[in-house]
Amino acid sequence: MRFQNKPGRFLLIFDEKDLPLTIDAFMDRFLQSSKNRYLLKQDSSFTLNHKHITDFSTELKAHDQLMIPNHPAEPGFPEANKECKVVYEDDFVYAVHKNPGCIIYGEPEDKKCLAAQAAAWQANHGIHTPVRYLHRLDEATAGLVLFSKIPFFQPWLDSQMEQKKIEQHYLAVTTGTCKLRQLFTFNQAIGKDRHVNGKYRISATGKQACTRAVCVAKSGPLLLFSCNLLTGRTHQIRVHLSNAGFPIVNDPLYGTPNTGFEEMGLWADQLTYIHPLTGVSITINDIPNPAYERFAYKIEH
Repeated sequence: MRFQNKPGRFLLIFDEKDLPLTIDAFMDRFLQSSKNRYLLKQDSSFTLNHKHITDFSTELKAHDQLMIPNHPAEPGFPEANKECKVVYEDDFVYAVHKNPGCIIYGEPEDKKCLAAQAAAWQANHGIHTPVRYLHRLDEATAGLVLFSKIPFFQPWLDSQMEQKKIEQHYLAVTTGTCKLRQLFTFNQAIGKDRHVNGKYRISATGKQACTRAVCVAKSGPLLLFSCNLLTGRTHQIRVHLSNAGFPIVNDPLYGTPNTGFEEMGLWADQLTYIHPLTGVSITINDIPNPAYERFAYKIEH
């Protein structure tokens, strides 16, 4: 399947290997809702070989050209005075570096949040679609946040994130004692702490959570953990590591202050996603973080 991302529309050209396939099955593949299908049927710019489509049972043929509308729309966030820092972009997504202390989104008029910075970047780069982040990071966490560029493909990307097919990797700086290369699997369920607003804890009645962590380096009293999430619970790494006796440094909820490190020691340094059309796995690395340069480590995924 070949494609061309054109202003206001997205062109798909089908090859023999993509068939047999109906338009309806194509809609199923990319998880289009009944509402989206209805809206596409009403949109004259949704065409097959330049003819408006109303019958979704139509069988696609080799070299058929399917035009998906991608009409300009408001970003949904005010434009910040500065752009976000984009470290990766393709036709479907872009990945942004988030500084610690920056929130993903705020009040409607908030021009400092990451979504507002993304709105400014999109406007400056001719991307006139709603700003849609696919996941969030805690305010104090640094690292990569993935954004969707084309509304048609967002339900599929959302599903990929929900199923953990978009893999997120973190580095965590903690205190504690363990052996180098020691591997941990944390399976404790996580729920809200009823006594502290915004805090979570290990709870038998909480949601299933699984984190894999390995100690990959040491620097004086500090440990560096490589962490992979098998589920996506709020504060998951922070809660699991703290509960195991490895509190993340400068974590305001689960750790203690540490003057030997500049920020909260949690960095979403890498993510991997699957290209929607080619199926190729793409790994994205964040910009270097000077706070982690004291550690000599090699991450083995």
